[in-house]
Amino acid sequence: MEIFTIGHSNYSVEKLIDMLRYYNIDCVVDIRGTPYSKYNIQFNKETIKNTLIRAGFVYIYMAKEFAAKRENKISYNSEGYSDFEKVINEEDFLVGMKRLKDGCNKGYKIALLGAMQDPIRCHRSILVGRELINYGFEVKHILDNYSLASQNDIEESLLDKYFDERNQLSIDNLLGNEKSRDDMIKEGYKIANKEIGYRIEHIDN
Repeated sequence: MEIFTIGHSNYSVEKLIDMLRYYNIDCVVDIRGTPYSKYNIQFNKETIKNTLIRAGFVYIYMAKEFAAKRENKISYNSEGYSDFEKVINEEDFLVGMKRLKDGCNKGYKIALLGAMQDPIRCHRSILVGRELINYGFEVKHILDNYSLASQNDIEESLLDKYFDERNQLSIDNLLGNEKSRDDMIKEGYKIANKEIGYRIEHIDN
C-alpha cells in the first residue's frame, strides 16, 4: 500500500491541487491540529475543505487521530507536549491507522495534509509517517519541487540535521563508544518530536 503526504506551506491553492493531481491523489486527509492561519487563509479548514471537494477530492479531517496537538493529553510529557512514542499507542491513533488502511484497500489514493513544507519539520513524517511504515505502508512525501522522499530519506535528513559530524573521527569512535546509526535515527526522531511539540504548543497558540 502506498500513501502520500504533503505540506501546504504558503502555496497557492492552485499549486497544491496541481501537486495532488500530479500523483493522481483523490482523497486528502487533513491531520492538522490547528487548521487555521492568519497568513494562509486559503488553507483554513472550512475553506480548503470546500475548495478540494469542488475540485473533485474526498476531504476527511482526522486531527483527533493524528494531530501532534492532542485533544486527549494522556501522552503529554512533563515539558508540555505530546510524546509521539506514546501517541502511537493511543486508541484514537490506532483507529486512525485502521481507517487509512481501509481507505487504501477500497482503492483511494490518499495524501495526508500537514502545514510545514519540509517533512522533517512536520508531524506527518515524524509521528505518522514513521508509524505507517510499521503498518506496511510505502510512505511518499511530496516535496516542493514535486519530487518524492521516502521515510528512509527522512531518516537520512534527520541524521544530516542532528548528527552532521557522525562520520568524523572522534574519541568516541576510537574508544568504540559512538552511537549506532539506529540509535542516532531514534534520537533524531525524539529531537524532531520536541521541536515540533514545542512549536505547536508554545508558538502556534
